Amino acid sequence: MSDPEVLGHVERYLGARTRTVSVSGFSIGVHSSPSMVSAVTDGMRFRSLQSSLPLEFACSVLPGQEDVAVRLVEMFADSTVRSGSEVEYDDGFVVDEPLVDGSRVRGLLAAPHPYADEMFNLFRDAGGELRLQFVTLVPLTGAEARHLRDHETGELFELWEASGTDLLDLHRTSAV
Repeated sequence: MSDPEVLGHVERYLGARTRTVSVSGFSIGVHSSPSMVSAVTDGMRFRSLQSSLPLEFACSVLPGQEDVAVRLVEMFADSTVRSGSEVEYDDGFVVDEPLVDGSRVRGLLAAPHPYADEMFNLFRDAGGELRLQFVTLVPLTGAEARHLRDHETGELFELWEASGTDLLDLHRTSAV
């Protein structure tokens, strides 16, 4: 990340950056911890997105699935920039075809990070000023995306918790 304070924040909650991928207009850092690998945008906060705080996007997956996480974050970020629309928690991105070959993943849900400490979601500078929000993209199966049409996001998170769903696994079965 170009800002050492922001990089330190991400590394504190998601692990050390192991590589950086340059994409059109921003980059994506890959951060590893023993239990998960996360792809995090760097530079989206400088785009003119309609939001109350500058945003960066993250997607955390099981180790070995990081290349797919990079593609998912890039796809969501690119779509957001092209549409110019605001992104808030509970927003989604759903398509008819799998986003990940050989999986049931048909969408992404914008949410607080389901596994990182809640302090990850908002970045404050050294002076305590709120400067940035991290929006985590949680992969959705087609059935889960359809479920969200008629139910609140909190209900889906409760269902995931009750069924022991591993949201990091891009090849998981649907909880619905």
